Amino acid sequence: MRETLRDAGWGALVTLVLSVIPFSSVVGGAVAANRRGGGYARGMWLGTLAGVGAMVPLLTMFLPAVYIAGLLGFGIPPSSPAYALFLALVVGFFLCYTVGLSAVGGLVGAWVAANRDWNLDPGRWL
Repeated sequence: MRETLRDAGWGALVTLVLSVIPFSSVVGGAVAANRRGGGYARGMWLGTLAGVGAMVPLLTMFLPAVYIAGLLGFGIPPSSPAYALFLALVVGFFLCYTVGLSAVGGLVGAWVAANRDWNLDPGRWL
């Protein structure tokens, strides 16, 4: 369990560092799953955990930015009755983007771990 959380943490860290690049969640999920190896289900699980780990700090920055943008006149203003629905939709899309794409990255990382023929073990090269 500890190794799973460590690998998911590495994937979340990669997602956070590369968060200024579009689709960085895919890379973070792939890193998490590629470090562990295993099957596709395990890779998808590691990618999902990495996405959830990256979502928490990103969401703490994202929600105030949406609120400030609404105050400045972009989107729906916070005083509108439809603001709660708007916020729920935005958070839902954000969740799908961060966690969903990280799970897809976990599948990609599991595929790469299963189909590469070179050995990346540092103990072999040192």
